[in-house]
Amino acid sequence: MLESVWHQGTGLHWQGAQSSLRVLPVVPSGDSADATALWMACAQLQQQGYPVVVLDGTEQESPSLPGLQDMLQPRQGYAFTTLTADISNPLSVATLPAARGMVQLQHKASITGERPLDLLFRFVQNHAVVVLWAPASLLAGMLQGCTQPPIQLVPSQSRNVVSSYRALKQLYMGCGLMPRLVALRPAGYGLDHVLKSLSQCAMRHLHTEPLCEQFDPLQARQLQRWALQCLEHSETVNAPQDGATAGVSPLSSSAVWSH
Repeated sequence: MLESVWHQGTGLHWQGAQSSLRVLPVVPSGDSADATALWMACAQLQQQGYPVVVLDGTEQESPSLPGLQDMLQPRQGYAFTTLTADISNPLSVATLPAARGMVQLQHKASITGERPLDLLFRFVQNHAVVVLWAPASLLAGMLQGCTQPPIQLVPSQSRNVVSSYRALKQLYMGCGLMPRLVALRPAGYGLDHVLKSLSQCAMRHLHTEPLCEQFDPLQARQLQRWALQCLEHSETVNAPQDGATAGVSPLSSSAVWSH
């Protein structure tokens, strides 16, 4: 799980507002080691000059932990503001609670006919990469109209095969995108049996073979390659044509990924 703290600060802006950003949807496996590996990949991207913000759909916004929902609410002090980006410390990966905000974006998108990710642009346009860290039930609605598949991290325990397949099916049926299955395992582990089982289930019941990948995140080169692949295969979201922008938020976010 991600723990986040909002703090006062000007931050280092990401080259001003961008004309496009990259969005990477990720379904957590529930394994803390996998969350750590994703944090390491985000830090890798920031070291390359790409500011990352994680919208945590596993965490609900609250008065003590304001997040995406607060930025969407017109009566809130953070409403219609754009998060600043700060990569002066690449190991500090910005994150916000976003469970309620993601639901609100989907509701608004159903009314306006826009993609939820297009509605999100104005609030995170100072960043280069947005990670949507959320369960399949929440991501399926966020990915309406997208063309790039989300990443689904594969748990290490066999007892989680059924729940993982349900998440895979929910994404595939909900947004038409078959997730890319990623198993993070030690070097020399051999073909992961959970990864193999999930792939076989998708083939048998959904008649579609998912792309599968297995690597050791503790191997620096493998981690760096995966981080760049995540950037390459993420969804591109362009600035709205009407040029709508948000004001710069007086708040920046810094996060600590609990290990």
